[in-house]
Amino acid sequence: MPIRQRIWAGFLVSSVLLGATACSDEKEIAAKIAAVQKEADEKLKAAEKTANDKVAAMQKQLDQMKADAEAQAAKLKSDADEAIAKAQGDAEAQAKAAEDALKKARVAYKAEGLQQLAQLNKQVQELAAKNAKASAKVKPLVQKQMKDIVKEQQQIAKDLAVFDKAALDGLGPAKTKLLQDLAKMKQTIASMKAKLG
Repeated sequence: MPIRQRIWAGFLVSSVLLGATACSDEKEIAAKIAAVQKEADEKLKAAEKTANDKVAAMQKQLDQMKADAEAQAAKLKSDADEAIAKAQGDAEAQAKAAEDALKKARVAYKAEGLQQLAQLNKQVQELAAKNAKASAKVKPLVQKQMKDIVKEQQQIAKDLAVFDKAALDGLGPAKTKLLQDLAKMKQTIASMKAKLG
């Protein structure tokens, strides 16, 4: 029982007792005490009901706040999951685009090397035909260089094969090596041309 209610009940009981001493009739005093007690009980019930209503209202507010917080947390988690999924999708798309670009670069470098090799091989065939008509003094020299050409062609074929599996950072060095070997073959061809006249 709250303090105010106790004070109020004590005051009412005191008032009744004071009034009771003035009255000589015990029944009258008992009736007044019963009336005061009844009034105190009603006020106590009303106070308890008000307190219970307030506690219920506060509990309802707490439950609503908890539900709101859970809904907000679920939304934030959903938004975060969506952002992560989007970032992963973007990263996968970028990785696929990078892989496609790498494949295209490999094919382009290899095709360029094959084209240059085909042009050099055409020149070698022309020189082989000229060598068949060359003098006996020049033929052995050119034939020795033809063996060098075969070795250079094999090396260029290896260089071209590197492009099939080269990583992005390996494309530059692979192209440089291919160009060096093509230049070496060009020098051998130039030397053969000079000898055949």
